[in-house]
Parts: sequence; C-alpha cells; structure tokens
Amino acid sequence: MTRQRNIKLGIGLLLLVAATGLTISWLVHTARAVREEAEIRFFEQYNRQQLLLAKQAGRAIEDLFRTFRNDLTLIVSLFEGQEVSFAQAEALRNHLLKVRRSLHDTPVLDLAVFDREGTVVLSLPPSPDTVGTNLAWRDYFVWARDEGKPGEIYVPPFRPLVAGLTRGEKALLVVEGIYGETGAFKGLVLFAVNFAELAKKYILPVRIGEHGYAWLVDTNNRTVLVDPNGRIAGRSFEEALLPRWPELYSLLVSTANGTPGTGWYDFEDPADPTRTVRKLVGYQPVRIQGHLWTIGVATPQREAEELLSSFLRQQEIFSVTLVVVTLAGTLLLGSLLVFWNRVLARQVATRTRDLEHARSKLEAAFDEILASRKLVAVGQLARGLAHEIRNPLSSIQINVQMIREETHQGAVLSENFDIVEGEIRRLNRLMEDVLVFARPAPLRLARVDLSAVVEDVLQLTRNMLTEQGVDARHQATRDLWVVCDPEQVRQVLLNLILNAVDAMRDVDGPKILSLATGQDRTMATLRVSDTGVGINPVAQDQIFDPFFTTKALGGGLGLATVQSIVLRHQGTVDAESDGKSGATFCVRLPVAGPAVANELSP
Repeated sequence: MTRQRNIKLGIGLLLLVAATGLTISWLVHTARAVREEAEIRFFEQYNRQQLLLAKQAGRAIEDLFRTFRNDLTLIVSLFEGQEVSFAQAEALRNHLLKVRRSLHDTPVLDLAVFDREGTVVLSLPPSPDTVGTNLAWRDYFVWARDEGKPGEIYVPPFRPLVAGLTRGEKALLVVEGIYGETGAFKGLVLFAVNFAELAKKYILPVRIGEHGYAWLVDTNNRTVLVDPNGRIAGRSFEEALLPRWPELYSLLVSTANGTPGTGWYDFEDPADPTRTVRKLVGYQPVRIQGHLWTIGVATPQREAEELLSSFLRQQEIFSVTLVVVTLAGTLLLGSLLVFWNRVLARQVATRTRDLEHARSKLEAAFDEILASRKLVAVGQLARGLAHEIRNPLSSIQINVQMIREETHQGAVLSENFDIVEGEIRRLNRLMEDVLVFARPAPLRLARVDLSAVVEDVLQLTRNMLTEQGVDARHQATRDLWVVCDPEQVRQVLLNLILNAVDAMRDVDGPKILSLATGQDRTMATLRVSDTGVGINPVAQDQIFDPFFTTKALGGGLGLATVQSIVLRHQGTVDAESDGKSGATFCVRLPVAGPAVANELSP
C-alpha cells in the first residue's frame, strides 16, 4: 500500500511539475507576445507622429516658397510693357523696396533684377559689387532665357554667394523670368535665400524626444541639405551615405517617387558618434513647383523603447515574481496537489486579468501621448503658419495700397478698398488668436473651491443666458477644494457654456444648461450638459482636434483649447451624446493638482 501510495504521489508530483512547467512556459510566452505587440504598435504610432511632424514642416516650406513666387510675380508685373533697364529699375525702386520690406521676416538675403543681356540692373540691399555685373553664364539665367515660361520659378541647388553684401553665405536662388506679351525674354528677377536661416527656422526646430531631428534632402539633385543629425550639409547621397549607411542611401533614393512613408535605418548615434544606432523615421515630399525635396523626422529607436520601459518593467517584474512563487509553491505544496491546482488556476486567471488590465492601461497611455503630441505638433504648426500667413497678408496689403495710390477712386471703389483692408485686419486678429492657442500661458496654481468658480462663471454669463432663453441649473458639491489655475479653469468652463448655448440656439423645445460638480476619489468632476442638437457620431472623434469645426463661422479652437488646458492639469475631458439631442462634457481634474507642481499661489 505504501509503495502504491508513493507511486501515486510520484506520478502526481511529475504531473504537477509537468503542468507547472507548461504553465510557466505559457506565461513567459504570453508576456513575450504582449511585449512584442506593444513594441510593434507603439513604433507604428511613433512613426505616424514623426510623419505628421514632417508633413507640417513640409507644408510650411511649401508655403514659404509660394510666398516667394507670389512676390516674384508681383515684381515681374511691375515691368509689364516696359524694358528691363537701369533707368526702369531705378524708377521702380520704391515699389521694389516695399516688396523687399514685406519679406523682412523671411530668410531672403538679396533681391536682384537682370536685363535681357544678363547684367544686374538693381540689387536690394544696394551692392556696388553686384550692380553692373554680367552673369549671363549662370545656369539660372540660361534657364530663364531658353526654357522658362511666364509664371514659372526655378530653384537651383544651393551654393555660396560670390558677390554682394552677403558674399560667402550659402544661399538658394529663387528665380522667375520677365517676358513680353509675345513671350520674348526681357530679363529676370531673383531672391537669394539664406539657406542656413531657412534650415534654422523650418528644419532644425523640428524635434521629437531628446535626439529626434529633422533632415532635408534635394531629391532631384540627390543632395543632402540638412543631415540626419541636424547639420547643414551639401554633399551628394553617394558621397555622404553610400559607403557607410547603405540603408539610408536606399531609402533616400526611393523617395524619388514623391510618396510619403515610414521606416528605419542605421546611422551614427547623436549621443556618441563612434557608435551606430537604429532610427525610426517618417518622411514627406516637399514640392516646389517642378522641384522635389524630401523632409524626414527620425528618432533613435531606444528613445521610443524608453517610453514603454515603465510598463514593460512592471510586466517583467510581475512575470519573474510569479515564476518564482510558482516554483516555490511546487516544492513546498507538492503533497497538496488538488489544492495547489486550484490555487494555480486562480493565479493564472488573475495573471490573465492583469495582462488585460496592463494592455488597457498601455492603450490609454498611447491615446494620451498621441493627444499631447498632437497638441504640441499643432502648436508648432500654428506658430509657423501664423507667422507665414502674415507675409502674404503683408504682400496683399502693400498691393492694395499701391493700387489705391495709383488708381482714381470713386465712392464704390473706395468702399471696396475699405472692405479688403478690413478683412486683412480681421485675418490678422485671427492670427493673434492662433498664436494665443499655440503659446499657452504657464499654470498659476491655487487652491480654490471648484463650485465657487462655477458660480463666478454663471454670474458672468447670466445676462447672455437670459437673452438666449437658457435655463441654467447648477448642482454643486460645496467645499470641493481643487489645486488648479482658476483663470484657465474659468476659460474651460466658459468655452463649454458658449458651446452649449450655440448648440441650443435653434432648438424649439426647452433650453436647459445643467452644471454639476462632484468628486470621484482623487479626481474632481465637472459636468456640463445641454438640450441642444447633440454631436454627430461621425464628428465625435474629431471635436477636440484643433481647427475642426461644424460651425459656418467657427475657428475650431474652442474645444481644442479646453483639451489643452485640461491635459496640462493632468486631467481628462470627454463628450457623450446620442447624436440626436443633447450632449454632456465631463472634465476630470486631480484634486491635488498636477504632479509636477507642488507650490501654490498665495
């Protein structure tokens, strides 16, 4: 009997060890699979973010060259019906000076006008070394004379300037020919653009992470303009990349098809140039009339991996701990086989739930990172676009002023000019609003009663709500003290109230605005509900995107500003609506305030 019992116990232990081994193997395999899936998904999202930054920078460069083209075309129109000569250029000097001043915020170095023989008849700023020089042998002059057409521009490879006040600067030349009514060549006008300043303004500021840089290449001429570590270059693909970095060489050659994409390549480590590091990259074509550049944004892969380290480290610690506990339990509780199997089953179920929970947390972290990155990227784009939109607005304003000065104005024409100038001023005010969104004010934290803040805003909007026929109801939780920036929280609440009032503007039934404050453990909640038209389900995922709006005259920054302020407080904001009637916005703020700030305002 004893022998039979020992045999049964041995068989039971063997089965237990086998089952335990299989379970551990499954746990290790599952943990590895979760890690691999997390890395793959995160790298894909990271590369999409880099591609978005590359697209934004590319559009900014295209807009800059579109401005150059418009101003060149304006200058060409001044010579319409006239010969290009020293005398005519001098007669137009004041107009040309106005155009040159309108470009003071751009990297333009010089403006030059050539006659049909290739002689420089005017240079701004004035340069005695340039005026009177014959440059008919230059490639851009030959292009304008033999190949160019009205309205076309030519951008040759950048080169050091050999004359003028900016001699020695690396410059891009943007050229447009001057032609008569029959298409006969009469001369050309060009801008010399400081390439180092262009790169400093549009390429080098594009950063992601600690060592994530943007690079720029001339795809048509197969030349590296700004290298993958943020340095101004100028060498060919073959010279700069082929001997040592074949993956990057092949990637840049493939961009000749003019399509955006993502990928990876090996390059020197920006932290230690003696080492090689793998980089994730997103790249976007930049089209300047018939010329093709490519801009890319690349980050060492290790920086993306570091963003996952806290989650993966917890997973690995838990996995190792579980394996150790399982082995110890196998040795200590071998005689309690049935009981151990039940405990093991519960642990496996718990582990499965933990993995699912970790995965859901990881997905939530992805969404938060993407929302924050999107706001940063849009903020950078908004600053660049607002800055660059002012240049064509200035050009339009100059042209309107010039036309107004030289045109006999009747009452109707004068009124039309006033309308144009008024619209220009309105666009400038809109640009100021965009810059306010792009440069948020720092948080000034204080400990305030959230319900009292709501009452203040309701008191501020009381007359407006009454005029609109809105019945405002506030369900308050008294003494709900929260560490926040009260002014910015008031801005959040004001934007949500205005949004609700607008949604109820054309509603036939009761117009009820409901506000409720409360607390959910460590988070204070603020709910704003209305009986308006609701949110279209198709647009519900986009309502917090900057510049997205369903209103005919909306700017699309109200809810984006709300999300930006809430995220900077380390809170959340979401919207609920059945798409037919009414909507509810729920704002959650940490009661103790953002974790990065501990000092309160007096």
